Amino acid sequence: MPGNAANAIDQGMRMLARGQTVAAAGHFRRVLRRDGHNAGALHGMACVVRACGRDDLAIGLAGRAIEIEGAAHYYVTLALALMARGHLAQARAAVNIAILKAPRDPMACAAQARIAEACGDFATAESACVQAIAAAGGAAWRPRADMARFLWRRDRRDDALSWMREAYRLSPLEDTAMFHELVEMLLGCGHLGEARLSLEAWLRHLPDDALAAGNLGAVLFAQRDFTGALPWLRRCADVMPNADCLNNLGLTLMALGEVEGARQALSMARDMRPGDGRIAVNLATVLSEQGEGRDEAASLCRAVMEDAQADSHTRAQARFNLGTILLAQGRMAEGWACWEARHVLMPAVETHYPVLPCCDRALVTNGPPMAEGGTQAERRIVVRAMQGMGDTIQFLRYVPLLARRWRVVLVLPPALHRLARSLRDRTGAPVGSRVEIIAPDDRYPAGVFAQCDLFSLPHLLGLDVLPRPVGAYVGPHGPPRRAGRVRVGLCWSGNAQYRFDRLRSVPAARMALLRDVEGVEFVSLQHGATAGDLPFPMEIPAMDDVMATARVIATLDLVICVDTMVAHLAGAMGWPVWLLNRHGGDWRWSAALDGGGASPYGQWGSCWYPGVRQFRQAECRTPPDSWDDVLMQVRDALRDWRAARDVRS
Repeated sequence: MPGNAANAIDQGMRMLARGQTVAAAGHFRRVLRRDGHNAGALHGMACVVRACGRDDLAIGLAGRAIEIEGAAHYYVTLALALMARGHLAQARAAVNIAILKAPRDPMACAAQARIAEACGDFATAESACVQAIAAAGGAAWRPRADMARFLWRRDRRDDALSWMREAYRLSPLEDTAMFHELVEMLLGCGHLGEARLSLEAWLRHLPDDALAAGNLGAVLFAQRDFTGALPWLRRCADVMPNADCLNNLGLTLMALGEVEGARQALSMARDMRPGDGRIAVNLATVLSEQGEGRDEAASLCRAVMEDAQADSHTRAQARFNLGTILLAQGRMAEGWACWEARHVLMPAVETHYPVLPCCDRALVTNGPPMAEGGTQAERRIVVRAMQGMGDTIQFLRYVPLLARRWRVVLVLPPALHRLARSLRDRTGAPVGSRVEIIAPDDRYPAGVFAQCDLFSLPHLLGLDVLPRPVGAYVGPHGPPRRAGRVRVGLCWSGNAQYRFDRLRSVPAARMALLRDVEGVEFVSLQHGATAGDLPFPMEIPAMDDVMATARVIATLDLVICVDTMVAHLAGAMGWPVWLLNRHGGDWRWSAALDGGGASPYGQWGSCWYPGVRQFRQAECRTPPDSWDDVLMQVRDALRDWRAARDVRS
């Protein structure tokens, strides 16, 4: 009988380790029906009820087993059950007894680590993890995985990853759970390349692992390989739909220009996880991009901003997105204020400059104090450009307004220096005597005492109405272009790193629709383009910096371009610009900011630049076909414009 009972208990524990709780319980019950005081069977039942989530029952069963026979592993089970029920002091006492009885028992050491961590005694927890690894031996993977998880929870990510790599190396082949834990840590540490190689190798052997497919899609998305990410994310969404996969799928489709598919995927993700602010913000972005969904997008953003459970970064993203929606609706004061949330989202800039206090509205709108003798103190405000060059050119218009009150130190990338030195106010007067231009690595001049972001100037200046179109405020001075052959500049794509670039840029081959317009000499304004990149033969001028590009534009009669730096540069020079604008589009070019009566093009114009005429996509369609109707309109308009010039001449 004793031998039969021991065999039955051993068999029950093996079944329990495989997750066969019902079968395991049957073995323990048979022993207890014959001998109700069998400590091994009582302990086995304690383990069964723990596996079923009944730690309250496990405490009693383990306690009865200990009264009969105080084995170390009985104390371990009791300690873990007590911890699960929140009785940490008693759990710690029980596990300490287990350690005294079996100081080199890996299970006792592992339990001590878990309980010490729950008590906030992290030094003891780490020491116990080390003891568990030593006790288990060089080939044991479980205690190494426990150490990795402990260090991960303590945010010691690099150390955790090292232990998890070793644990996975020692674990049984094709241990799916361990593999995905390793991938999660690789992603958390930013090791995208290693994660990608590991996932690709894993999927060659287990192609049906939907979670691995979803993770590979997420990695490829993070590496901006959107085309490569799409099939993996679709595979995961088809087999194992979950909020994270659908969120990544939606963002990928958005980057590929499939806006409606992106909306559907993100709506499904939000239905699955309605409290996730990140998904709500992403959905709001897509709705806003569709143009017609801005009110719903604004409601989503406001809800995230008011959600105390959302992290600060997500709330800032929601506030920033709301800012762009409000600006697109022409609600400038509230829009500028919300747009300030971008400061939370931008990476910290390491600089050798002294830390200066940030400007507030009261400081900016008041003039500098008077020094002794009635002369103005030579105090200067530093204005830094923290976004792209097109945005910088657009917002340079506000520098003269600040320069009326303060001397300004304008920090710009060197490529913009020559252009910025040509900056003029609304009257056409140069502002160089009030504005000093330096590079990001230059020293500050004397007298600087505060700083602000260039793109904060509308908010700091209290500008609460639509911008008014102004004449040329940058660019080369000189006589207008002489009559001759009509010259038209073309720019068909922007920075490929912009996440919506596929939506705003036109494939070069599509621009060939314009080549048949007679009497026009086309000039490439596409930065870095070579002859092989052109849609058809055209002049490729040298454009070393932005001022050089401006001088090329000054030789043209018209600029046709997508939403990129060239549009802002030509507009700021007062040149005629035909803007190819995607459906929904950037807030700067929305219908609410069309310029109205101040623009000769009315609802197709722009409040930013009087010479801008917009050709908008009529509906949200997937690139590249989405541009054909627009380009045919431009081709016809270009023929009419060319014919009208002939009549005037």
